[in-house]
Amino acid sequence: MCKLAATRVTSDPEVPFGDGAIEGLVAPETANNAAVGGAFIPMLTLGIPGDAVTAIMIGGLFIHGLNPGPMLMIDHPNMFWFIVSALFIANLFMLIFGLTGIRVFTKIVEMPRSVLIPLIMLLSVVGAYAVNNAITDIYWMLGFGVFGYFMRLYGYPLGPVILGVILSRLLDDNWRRAVISERDDLWQLLLGILQSPLSFALLFAVVLIFVSQTPLWSWCSRRISR
Repeated sequence: MCKLAATRVTSDPEVPFGDGAIEGLVAPETANNAAVGGAFIPMLTLGIPGDAVTAIMIGGLFIHGLNPGPMLMIDHPNMFWFIVSALFIANLFMLIFGLTGIRVFTKIVEMPRSVLIPLIMLLSVVGAYAVNNAITDIYWMLGFGVFGYFMRLYGYPLGPVILGVILSRLLDDNWRRAVISERDDLWQLLLGILQSPLSFALLFAVVLIFVSQTPLWSWCSRRISR
């Protein structure tokens, strides 16, 4: 998508696209940086992570007793504006460091894996232990690391798993709260969802997402496109 946008804007590049055109390199990197702010908006305002990185950040906020969402701006406005200002300052420093340190950063990427992997493992172990000062957290980290490796090996996306781990507790708590509010009457709960325009629209969107991932939907889309 980024390449198509770059080709539409740039009519006469110095180097053809696919052979090292600067415009083709700038477009995806710009979109990558722009996606960060877009992922933080639903995380801070609705408590819904926009990507795997913000899902991890939601987990970190939960650990520290903070609940991302509308109440974060009311209960902890200092934290909300700290995150917003940190994003703004990070973009400024990214511009400065990107223009001045590009040669140094390319050397870091070229470092051998025999040096990078031990450093990454050391920082991961220290970070996992520092949360609760418990050695079992390191075992959990190693176990999920192996699990993630096999998922990556067999082509399973890691993002939905992280989102599921983070959102499962929220889903369970709100489901229990909704059932209790209707005095354990599931039929009344269903009627309440159908009678509320907002709840019905959200339910319809969820069902549509699930249906769109089925083989029958793909078959129907191909038949209609023909």
